Amino acid sequence: MRGARAALLLPALLLLAGCGIRSTEVVEVGDPAFAHVVPSGPDGTTLYFKGPNGLLPVVRAGAAPGNAVMLLLSGPTEAETDAGLTTELPHYYGVMALSRDGDSVRIRLERAVLDFPEIARQQLVCTVAHAMPGDRRVTVTVNGSDGQLGPATCPF
Repeated sequence: MRGARAALLLPALLLLAGCGIRSTEVVEVGDPAFAHVVPSGPDGTTLYFKGPNGLLPVVRAGAAPGNAVMLLLSGPTEAETDAGLTTELPHYYGVMALSRDGDSVRIRLERAVLDFPEIARQQLVCTVAHAMPGDRRVTVTVNGSDGQLGPATCPF
């Protein structure tokens, strides 16, 4: 009988002791993984809009790099807005020039650009980088009426 009581108490004691495992805080180990899952080139242009946790790619018809920038500056469609996407870039319908020299791309907008928030800059840089044929490791510089942003590269 005494052995039966001890056998019943042993699991209870182990539960109370917790087996010596202590709780820990969350350990940060870096940025989340990123995979390319959207087409580019003749099948579509990848635009980057602001999602709940940072930039999210959206594929739209049209492959020309200049067209991609103008689509981005026009903002998300109604369906994209309904899906929770927004933009930090102002709507812009003015003159825009885009030029490429090797792995350097320059965009010229006829408006102030130095007041663009960081996520807006990333939207522009990543959209241009993914609209360029070939290597996506281009550096992008944006020139505006008040100065220059960059050069910068897209992190993905």
